[in-house]
Amino acid sequence: MTGAEQFVDDLRDESDALDALVGPLSAAEWGQPTPAPGWTIAHQIAHLWWTDRVALTSVTDEAAFARLLADAAANPLGFVDEATEELAVTPPAQLLADWRTTRARLHAELRAVPAGRKLLWFGPPMSAASMATARLMETWAHGLDVADALGVRRPATARLRSIAHIGV
Repeated sequence: MTGAEQFVDDLRDESDALDALVGPLSAAEWGQPTPAPGWTIAHQIAHLWWTDRVALTSVTDEAAFARLLADAAANPLGFVDEATEELAVTPPAQLLADWRTTRARLHAELRAVPAGRKLLWFGPPMSAASMATARLMETWAHGLDVADALGVRRPATARLRSIAHIGV
């Protein structure tokens, strides 16, 4: 056991809540702007897909992740946005399917990380619990942008407690 199980459960639940918002949208609605300047709903999900995919790489292939770090060093302020732009043009049904598949794999892999293992990241290495919390924080934040774009109010939930803990 990694000690990350509850954090991964919270991440899964937050991801599922966002999925419930975007899943029923038409392709045209995926093009709706969000509060993030220049980003549509598709951008928000593309970004989550990309970061989940990169997190999965950190867990499953440290050498590949090290190459990602080296590539990122060439454009440290733009590489994430460039990746988001590339993926945001994916047809919405495919983007949603790919995000679902990637995040399910990430959740399973985070649960299997041995206790004590530190995962490489763009900052300091972190535990599986910290990685799940970081993914939760990002999913929640981008989900708020999507909810705002759709005029939906999302209530705070107990699964956000680990995010609040980081803030404290």
